Amino acid sequence: MGARDEAKDGGALSSLASSLSVLGLFTEQCPTWSADAINEALGFSRPTGYRYVRELVASGLVARIAPGTYALGPRIIELDFQIRLSDPLLKAGLPVLHELVESTGCEINLIGLYGEHIVTTHQQPGIERLPLSFGRGRPLPLFRGAGSKIIVAHFGKNKLKKLYDAHAEQDQPVGLGPDWDSARAALAQLKKQGHAVSQGELDPGFVGVAAPVFAPDGEILGSVIAALTRHRLGITDLDRLIAKIKGGGQQISERVAHWAKAQTPTTPVAHRAKAA
Repeated sequence: MGARDEAKDGGALSSLASSLSVLGLFTEQCPTWSADAINEALGFSRPTGYRYVRELVASGLVARIAPGTYALGPRIIELDFQIRLSDPLLKAGLPVLHELVESTGCEINLIGLYGEHIVTTHQQPGIERLPLSFGRGRPLPLFRGAGSKIIVAHFGKNKLKKLYDAHAEQDQPVGLGPDWDSARAALAQLKKQGHAVSQGELDPGFVGVAAPVFAPDGEILGSVIAALTRHRLGITDLDRLIAKIKGGGQQISERVAHWAKAQTPTTPVAHRAKAA
């Protein structure tokens, strides 16, 4: 590939990233946007912004709901359905989540790491359905809650410092001390012990017990967390619960590795025929 091709590919990737950044504007507080408002928010020129919106509408990721007004499109619902069927973490984790619910009675959630975002990917209800704030798809604070803290505890120092500087004020970390040095030491301890416990950090009156889930190469992939009320914690053997959750994290990690090993690159039949 020549320099011109590399520059062209780099420009294409930059355009893709810019167009996809439009999707991040749509929130519960701002569910609809005009093209002009999108351009202003993201600093696009008028022709560029309008082109991005047209492309997103054509792909179904954004839908025109009124003249000049746009919302997230039905393609996202379709993709959500597909990820429920094909997400390796979810496929590996579901059988383990069911086993943990049976053995603990707690609600067991699976949390995934995507770039710099931590998101609940599945909730498996326990004996009682808990009214937790951070359900499937809602991003979690990076430095609050056992599920998030056991993930970021496995980040490298430079990445962790960058995220702490960017998010600490907004996330209002709990149980990590007043500054970076304290937070780093507390997270290092969580990493060493292999689990995290939080009380009321995301929802008052609820407790989380989390353990890490790893990719086959040893990189942190997510976490598995038991959620229970403080009342239930009072009649629960915490050490036994921690052991079960840590064992569940290890099982999911092993199942992910087994799944990855079983996968082989596939080539569409038509492409194989052309190559032959």
